[in-house]
Amino acid sequence: MPTYPVASLFAVVALVSGSALAQKSAEPPVDPTVPKRVAELKGYIKNRKMTDDFQAIGLIQALTKAPEQQNSKDKKKIAKGLGDCFKLGKVREGRQDLIYREAANGLAKYGADGAKELSKYVENKRFKDNLSLRAHLLRSLGKTEDIKQVDYLIEVTSRSHHNELRAASGEALGNYKEAKIQTKREIVKMIIRAWGSLHSAATAPVSNDPNGPQDFGPQNAQQTLGACQGKWVATLQKLTGVTLRKFMEWQRWQNKNKRWKL
Repeated sequence: MPTYPVASLFAVVALVSGSALAQKSAEPPVDPTVPKRVAELKGYIKNRKMTDDFQAIGLIQALTKAPEQQNSKDKKKIAKGLGDCFKLGKVREGRQDLIYREAANGLAKYGADGAKELSKYVENKRFKDNLSLRAHLLRSLGKTEDIKQVDYLIEVTSRSHHNELRAASGEALGNYKEAKIQTKREIVKMIIRAWGSLHSAATAPVSNDPNGPQDFGPQNAQQTLGACQGKWVATLQKLTGVTLRKFMEWQRWQNKNKRWKL
């Protein structure tokens, strides 16, 4: 076995250490303009006449254009600034909520930093009745691919009283194609379980007695399935690589493939 002079060994160690340091410092430099631009964005949002909203949207798009080229500290500042868009100023309603949707689109690019902000506002009372916006926030939350959001998205998919939200959260779960197999199995299992409950309710016999109590359970379940089934199937197919469409097919597949792998 060859021997090397001590000086040469030190040189090798120094070279390896230097290389590791270089990789560590490869992060883009901090952008000194970010705090000012975030403050500018907040100023636009606080305008109660909402006449600066288009400028705000343009600024959001500029700030979030290339997150991969931003320093991690700047990413956190930008994500926090985008999150503040939902709590500052007058609530934008109807078509005026475009600024919130743009902020959500931006946050979707910032991983866990973006998810932290999005998760604050899906259930926020300011937007309680804006189901379309909340659905958009759920889809954006999924796009962050933050693994900490999986349980929440499964909960909404399984139990929300709003069909639009159940569909959106089920769609959002389709973004976790790169998650660990255990996580993907859990998502698939819970979607099929939720689907099974609805399928049972939707196909339950209904009394024909005109004088008896009306049971809207089957009708409501059918409406929920109509809103959700297509989104859920797309997610199941993305996560499993299996092309099935009907509930009974998915149930049989699940029963036969408890330890499936993609």
